[in-house]
Amino acid sequence: MSVGGRQPGSGAGETLFLAAYVLVFISAFVALTPILQIVTPLHADAIDPADKTRVLSQAMFWGAITAAVSNVVVGALSDRTRSRFGRRRPWIAAGGVLIALAYVGIWRSQTPLQLTWAVVGFQAAFNVLMAPLLALFADRVSLARRTTMSAILGVCYPLAVALGSGLMALGPQEEPGRLVLLALVILTTTWSFVLLLAEPMSVPAVRSKARASAAPLALLGPFRSRNFILVWSGRLLLSTGYALVGAYLLYFIVEAFSSADRTPEVSHSILTAVALAGVFAVTMTVAISGRRIQSRKPIGLCGAVLLCGASAVVAASQDWTLVVAAFVIYGLGQGAYGSVEMGLMADVLPTEEDRGKDMGLINLAVALPQAIAPLIAVWLQDHDGGIRPLFGVAALCFGVAALLLAGLKGVKPAGGAPLRASGGAD
Repeated sequence: MSVGGRQPGSGAGETLFLAAYVLVFISAFVALTPILQIVTPLHADAIDPADKTRVLSQAMFWGAITAAVSNVVVGALSDRTRSRFGRRRPWIAAGGVLIALAYVGIWRSQTPLQLTWAVVGFQAAFNVLMAPLLALFADRVSLARRTTMSAILGVCYPLAVALGSGLMALGPQEEPGRLVLLALVILTTTWSFVLLLAEPMSVPAVRSKARASAAPLALLGPFRSRNFILVWSGRLLLSTGYALVGAYLLYFIVEAFSSADRTPEVSHSILTAVALAGVFAVTMTVAISGRRIQSRKPIGLCGAVLLCGASAVVAASQDWTLVVAAFVIYGLGQGAYGSVEMGLMADVLPTEEDRGKDMGLINLAVALPQAIAPLIAVWLQDHDGGIRPLFGVAALCFGVAALLLAGLKGVKPAGGAPLRASGGAD
């Protein structure tokens, strides 16, 4: 990708590309997290206050299934896109527009079924943007910069959560105004990105017949690597924990810590803000350390352990101050794992040609938990478990993920050669 005629590896041009990439990455999650954590839960409550958890869980489940499929499909399509505008840019531009249109569907929905379809449409639109954006990381971020960029991107999601929560608490209080604000954010950043940054085609259009005939089996090829399985499964469990905490945090606040002094949205923004402080403390340290870090595994493992402990405290505590302290620890854990997450994923990609498809496959470990979490919530509701036990289940997910990350063997140093998913030699 060139920037003003410069290649990404050429000084100022590379810095500009990386800065723009981080900005659009943050804005993508700002467009996502308030919808899933605040707007949709409140909309579900307005549709059916007595059964809001089931209404929300149904919409989240089918939306997550859509996200899982669309991410892989769009990633594969972007791999094969041949245009004067490059492989990824057309999809990123279209994704920004489709997200804004999907907001209209959420606003207009009046029944549980309509809300489900609206969330399905939103998730499909979001992954039209996110699949090629993830592929750009593998395409354009060199191995030498991967640890630093992975750490910076690790803070993007919790930063987006805090920003989105702040916008919901301090910005427009009616749903249409909130959706217009989010639409302006995503349209401005995505279209600025695609208009200002050029992307030349870099992958040959011709694919071998043998490779094409083996496409169905090639989809699962990365799972021949033991390390890929451990990284993918660990991410699946960590993302399930994140989904349980994120999607039901607002309901947890209402159930356990309702207060006349502040709205649930304000309490939500407090918890996300203190968690963000923990995230920044870790990710900035990792980003500054960069090449001096010899292994990503201990950092990711430490993060999973901290997430486990913090979630367990939240599940058990009746004290608001202790919950706030636990969310600081939660942020430290999220920052530790998030700072190495993108690097670990990119390291285990098997080929350059199929990066979009393979990043989509890896992203299934994020999309599927969005379907798993609602099923867990509905099951607990059917057994009168309430909201609080969901945080205990999240702690269990984080704990098992820590065990999986501990099992990684033969992981290359952070500045060494990337891991390969061919064969089972890892």
